[in-house]
Amino acid sequence: MLEEFGNVIAPGGSGIVIASQSGHRLGPLTHEQDAALAATPAEELLALPMLQPWQVNDSLCAYQLAKRANTLRVMAKAVRRGKRGARLNAISPGIIITPLARDELAGPRGAGYRRKIELSPVGHAGTPDEVAALGELLMGPNGTFISGNGYLMDGGVTASYFFGELAPR
Repeated sequence: MLEEFGNVIAPGGSGIVIASQSGHRLGPLTHEQDAALAATPAEELLALPMLQPWQVNDSLCAYQLAKRANTLRVMAKAVRRGKRGARLNAISPGIIITPLARDELAGPRGAGYRRKIELSPVGHAGTPDEVAALGELLMGPNGTFISGNGYLMDGGVTASYFFGELAPR
């Protein structure tokens, strides 16, 4: 049976977790590491060997691991929630023009952010409405075959990081 709330139809419910493009910049993990991040109970995550201080070198690495874990946990939960008719996905936005992004662009790291935007394939930052449009698709009647996925929407910044002008030298 379908239940409708506004224009969003989702048998059993539908959810979206907001992650970050940063989780997609972390190098590859082993299958075992992915599985541990996806399935370890939250209160036990910090006990994982891969998350010990001698393994996580800096705050950026910690942030990337946390955001990668968000997407992996969505994938794992989608399998279980799907048995009850629910759908679950993650959206990993890049630079989205919000008050926080405006502050970052005007702050000490602003030049780096502007460089990422300028060298991205689309050449501009995203908007909250663009994130909302993806959320609407994922949660609405046109997204009923979409579950257990993480959607990177960063204008191609991550692609440029791996294969373009933003690649570390």
